[in-house]
Amino acid sequence: MLDADFEVDRRDFTVRAAVRVPPGERLALFGPSGAGKTTLLEAIAGLVTPRRGRIVLGGRVLTSTELRQAVPPWQRRVGLLRQNPGLFPHLSVRANLSYGRPATEPELTELAELLGVGDLLTVMPARLSGGQAHRVALGRLLLAHCDALLLDEPFTGLDASLRRALTNLVVSLVVARDVPAVLVTHELADAQAFADRLAILDRGQMLQVGPPGEVVLRPVSQRVAELVGYLGFVPVQCVSPGAGPTSPVPGDTVPGDTAGAVTAGIHPERTLAGAHPGRGLVLTGAVTASRPAGAGWEADVRVAETVITCRLPDQPPAGGEFVVTVLDPPYFGPDGAALPAEPCRPEQVRQ
Repeated sequence: MLDADFEVDRRDFTVRAAVRVPPGERLALFGPSGAGKTTLLEAIAGLVTPRRGRIVLGGRVLTSTELRQAVPPWQRRVGLLRQNPGLFPHLSVRANLSYGRPATEPELTELAELLGVGDLLTVMPARLSGGQAHRVALGRLLLAHCDALLLDEPFTGLDASLRRALTNLVVSLVVARDVPAVLVTHELADAQAFADRLAILDRGQMLQVGPPGEVVLRPVSQRVAELVGYLGFVPVQCVSPGAGPTSPVPGDTVPGDTAGAVTAGIHPERTLAGAHPGRGLVLTGAVTASRPAGAGWEADVRVAETVITCRLPDQPPAGGEFVVTVLDPPYFGPDGAALPAEPCRPEQVRQ
C-alpha cells in the first residue's frame, strides 16, 4: 500500500496530496500543465521535500515531517519513469536493463522478449528508436523490482498505437507484480486507458477522485467538467416536480415553481442530432462551423448566447435551425458545484 498525505509549497500555490494506492491498483493523475502532478510524484520519490506530511510504502515510513525522517531516493525502492528514457549512452541495452539490479540471464531475456527488445541486447542506445528506448527504460525499472511505480508522462511523443501497446503492457505487469502504480498525464485518453481510479488535479488541489467513467460522466464541479472535456455550458432552469410535466424546448417560459437557474454541461461525445426528449436535454440552435473529426464530424452550435461543440456521425447543415440532444448532462449551480441528478431530470428542465 502506498499511503501519502503531504503538502509541498511551490512558488505560486501549494500542492496538497492525499493518495492511497493499494497493491496492484493503478491511479492516474490528470490535469493541465503546471497543476502540480510531477511535484506530487517527486515528493513520493524523495526528490522534493514536503513542508508537512507523511509518506508510507508497504509499511515503511519514507517521509515524516513530524518524525523528521526522510529516506534517501535510492533507498526507497520507488521506480520513477519520466518522458526522457534516461538511458546510459555508453552502455548496451543489456547493461542498461540490468543497471538498477543485476538480473539473472533467464530473467533478463524473458523480460526483453516481453518488451520486444530481445534482439537488441547488444545494441547501443544511440541506435534505438524512441519507442525502443522507452521499452528499455521500462524494462530497467521493472527489473529493479521496485515496491511502487511512478510514471511521469513516460510515453508522451510516441504515436498512439505504441502508447496504447506500452500502456497495456504496464497495466498487465502492475497487476501481475501486485505493486501500486501512479501515472501522471495531461492526456485524458491515456489516463482512462491506464487507471483503475482517476484523480483530477488543478493548481495543487485534488478536485475529484473516482473511477474514470464516473469522473467524466459525473464531474463534481464545473471546473472538473472543463478539465475532462466538456465544451460549452448552457444556462437552464430546473422546474420542481410540482410544476407539472414540461419539455425542454428552447424559448419557452418556465411554468410553475422553479428550483433556480442552473447550467448544463455539454460534452461533445454525449450529443445526438435531432430531438430525443426521453434521453436527455433537447437544445435548438444554429450550426456556425463544422469540420471532419475522425470518422465523423465536429460541429459548433450556437444556442442562445452560448456555443457548444458536438461530435456527430454526419456533417450537419450550415445555418438554419439545428436540434441536438445532450445525453444525460450534468447540472451545476451558481457556485459551480454539481447538483443532484434527481432535481434535474431532463423532463424537468427548460432552457
